[in-house]
Amino acid sequence: MVCPVFRVDGREVLTARGKMHLLTTALAEQPSAVFEDRFSRCLLCGACEQVCPRQLPITALISQARSTFSRFYGPNGLTKAAACAALTHPALFEGLVKAGISLQRLQALPVQSGLRLKLDLLEQRTEPIEPSLSLNNKIVPQEGQATACLNYFTGCLARHLQPSVAQATQALLQHSGLTTAYVPPDQCCCGLAAWSAGKQELACELARKNIQAFADPLSVDAPIITSCASCSSHLLAYPTLFAKDDPWHDRAVAFADRVQEFTSFFNDKLLASFCTESCTEHSQHPNQHPKTRVFYHDPCHLRFENKGMSTPRSLLHKAGVHVLEPKHGPRCCGQGGLFHLACPEHSAQIFEKSSKQALAGSPDYITTTCSGCLMQYQEGLARQGQRVKVVHLASLLVACLEIASRRDRRK
Repeated sequence: MVCPVFRVDGREVLTARGKMHLLTTALAEQPSAVFEDRFSRCLLCGACEQVCPRQLPITALISQARSTFSRFYGPNGLTKAAACAALTHPALFEGLVKAGISLQRLQALPVQSGLRLKLDLLEQRTEPIEPSLSLNNKIVPQEGQATACLNYFTGCLARHLQPSVAQATQALLQHSGLTTAYVPPDQCCCGLAAWSAGKQELACELARKNIQAFADPLSVDAPIITSCASCSSHLLAYPTLFAKDDPWHDRAVAFADRVQEFTSFFNDKLLASFCTESCTEHSQHPNQHPKTRVFYHDPCHLRFENKGMSTPRSLLHKAGVHVLEPKHGPRCCGQGGLFHLACPEHSAQIFEKSSKQALAGSPDYITTTCSGCLMQYQEGLARQGQRVKVVHLASLLVACLEIASRRDRRK
C-alpha cells in the first residue's frame, strides 16, 4: 500500500479506496463530523493516483469533497483554519513572523518545547528581497555576462520565514548570468493550502492575484521560477482551477506556460560551474566517496513528475557531492501542508519512517526544494536531537559554488 497514512494507521477507510467508496454513499450528501475526520486524514501527496488502475483524479476529488465541509472541519480544525488564513493574508503573516522572531529572542521557552522548535525555524531578514531583484533596480551585469529577464515567485518560506533561501536563489541567478529579475511586490501565497483545505474560491482568488501580479508589461513574456517545489507544482496547475469558458482560464494557461521548476531551470544553467576537486576525485576513484554526503528528500509534488527526481540529483552530482539514495525509494515526510497541524500524531509517525531512511547513510546534509518538507525535517530532526544540517538545495548549491571559487583562486 502506497498511502503514507495507511502505513502508520492501517485502517482501510483512510486509504484512497476507502474515501472513494464513501463518496458514493449517501453520507457524502450531508457530511458528519466522522466523515469529515476521515477525509481530513489525507496528505494529498498523490501517491495513490500513480497506482490507481482507473486513473481517478483522487486529490482533486478529495479537495472537492472538503469544499462541502464545515468551516473548522476535522481534528484541530481551528488551528488549521487559522494557519490557512495567515498564509493567504501577507500582512498578517508578516506580522506573525515578526512577533515570532521577537519571542524567539527572549529564549524563555524550554529548548524542546514545540513552540520553541517552530520559532527556531524563523529567520530575521538581514536585507530586503525585492530591491535586490526588482525590475526598477536592476543589477548591472558584469562584462561578458549574458543577461536575461525572468520573474521570481518567492513563496511564503523565502518571502517571510527563511529569506536566506531567496538570497541563495538570487546568488544562483547572478552566477548564471541572469541578472535582470523581477519580484512582483503584489504576489501572494500560491494558494495550495487553500485548495487542499477545500477552499476552492479562495484558491481561485489567490491564483488571479498572482496571475495579475506577474502580468507587468516589461516581464510578461519572461519565465517564472520559484524555489519551492510545492509552489511550482500548484502554479503549473492554475489552469485546472478555472472552467474553460472562464476568461481567467486562458490567462492561467499563459501563466503556467511560463513557470519553470527550480531544479530543471538551474540544471540547464549551471553547467561547468561545479568542476570541483571532489567531483574529479570521485570520477577517478568511484569507491571513495567525497567527504560531503548529501541525502536529497524528494518532495511528493515532484517525485511523480517527469524529471522530478533526476534533475535535483544531476545538480548535486555537478556539485561534486555523494548523493545518498533511500534504500526503499522516496517516502513522504508527513508535512502535507496543513496536515501536520491537523493530524500531528500521524505526521510524526510518517516523519519517523522518512527520517530513519534519510539518516541511514549518515549524511552531512539533508536537502530538499519543498518549503514544507524543509521545515518538517528541520523541526523533526531538532526534536530528535539530531545535528545533521538541513538546508534548502539553493543554499547547498551556493555553498558548493563558493568552495569551487576558493579552489579556483588558489590555483
